[in-house]
Amino acid sequence: MSLFDISNLSNRLKELENETNKTEFWNNNSNSSKILKEITQLKNKIELYKRVNDHLENIIEMNELLQIEKDESLEEELNKTIKQIQKEIEKLEINILLSGKYDSNNAILTLHPGAGGTESCDWVEMLYRMYTRWAVDNNYEIKELDYLEGDEARNKKCYFFN
Repeated sequence: MSLFDISNLSNRLKELENETNKTEFWNNNSNSSKILKEITQLKNKIELYKRVNDHLENIIEMNELLQIEKDESLEEELNKTIKQIQKEIEKLEINILLSGKYDSNNAILTLHPGAGGTESCDWVEMLYRMYTRWAVDNNYEIKELDYLEGDEARNKKCYFFN
């Protein structure tokens, strides 16, 4: 099932929602949690696709109007809409990249500065902040499993995450 096959995604969503209405659905916790997770993922994919599609239709309409008559306020709105759709397309790209069989599973990231001294500790700290910000911006949950403080040099710390 492709990310852009919205009709199949919608059909699958309806099937799963109908399954949640059955009385025996809630008896099996592990199965029900898997299905609810899939429902959430399908809803997010469909919503994102529809948002991008709506923005594209708006851009086409605004562009056609601007071709007929030049209007600065409409041009500003077009630029604003283009910036919005760029952000949505970036999210869509991430969804496409992370749409494989195992991409819905958790990931473990380990950062080790090695024997590079203060500079490598600083670099690991920057990487940690970069990955953390990306994860927060993309609605991922972050859990620190392990932390080992390195030698302090100018109050810099080395991070190790498993």
